[in-house]
Amino acid sequence: MSVDAPLRVALVGAGRWAAVHRDALPRAGAELVGVATRSEASADRVRETWGVPATTRLAELLALGADAVIVASPNDLHAEHAIAALDAGLHVLVEKPMAITAADARAVRDAARARPELVVAVGHEMRTFTLFERVHALLGAGRIGDPIHLALALWRRPYRAGAGGWKSDVRRLGSTILEEPVHYLDLARWYLGDPAGVRAWATSRPGEEGAWQNLDVRLDVERPGARSAHALVTRSIAAYGHAVDLKLVGTTGALHAWWRGAMDLDPDPDVGLVLHGGGATEVLEQTRETGHAHDVWRQTNAFVRAIRDGTAPAAGADDGLAAVELCLAVERSLATGDRVALASTPDPARTGGR
Repeated sequence: MSVDAPLRVALVGAGRWAAVHRDALPRAGAELVGVATRSEASADRVRETWGVPATTRLAELLALGADAVIVASPNDLHAEHAIAALDAGLHVLVEKPMAITAADARAVRDAARARPELVVAVGHEMRTFTLFERVHALLGAGRIGDPIHLALALWRRPYRAGAGGWKSDVRRLGSTILEEPVHYLDLARWYLGDPAGVRAWATSRPGEEGAWQNLDVRLDVERPGARSAHALVTRSIAAYGHAVDLKLVGTTGALHAWWRGAMDLDPDPDVGLVLHGGGATEVLEQTRETGHAHDVWRQTNAFVRAIRDGTAPAAGADDGLAAVELCLAVERSLATGDRVALASTPDPARTGGR
């Protein structure tokens, strides 16, 4: 691969989110060389409208001479496709969740560790959104001291069904916790550290009990020799629009960030960021060009940069495993009504790993 040549990327999946990845590639200095999809009809559509080779056989895609693979297939296939790409010697960006079982997530993590020369990134793209990345940078700069309390809330309309209705099939989705709350649970871990335990509650409208439409999760973060912290992550998919509200309290100050739009891909949302500390409140200048409509390419760019420069991706395989384990712990808490303890999974952002 020439340093100046575009990174050659193959894509597994041809649905809505795969198209988002497709559109992000040129801006990140990469080119799409082929697609694998589940049906001949879908492959025909890709060839006709995307103008690239398409196949229903993963092995054919992996033999196209790509440098890297983006896995954007249904959730239940993420682990299988990511491991196949690693076995073929290709760098991998796998959509979240990395897997829908802890065993499969560990298998991906182990496959990544067995090929340290390859970059494995996991699609926790909200880490690369300028608004949430800036919150993390302000934390790292000590602007509010040590973080001790996070309130993070999502209010939105119900999910789309997904291509072929797979998001309505829990066997393929994994669960609604792994589908979207995983993003916000990952942000909580990114900001506060690895939780020692979780407790969750949920309500739903009649007939929607399995969807956990209105979800509340408490995460407890224990820091030996330092102040402990906790997070409250809430989500409703029984509402309207798409709004994220983040309030973060530290030992010397506080942050408030928000993103509000008509939908997740709204190109012109209401965005704000306020910093309070030392008795003063400052409204920070923040671009409105942030969120899924603007920032997904930054995740792709971080992936390409990691391959070219050896920098760490925004989220790696350890993060992907930790996120799956955290979501499954939330599910256990919902089932039992009890607090569920968690083992610590190192975060590469803190350990310097890839």
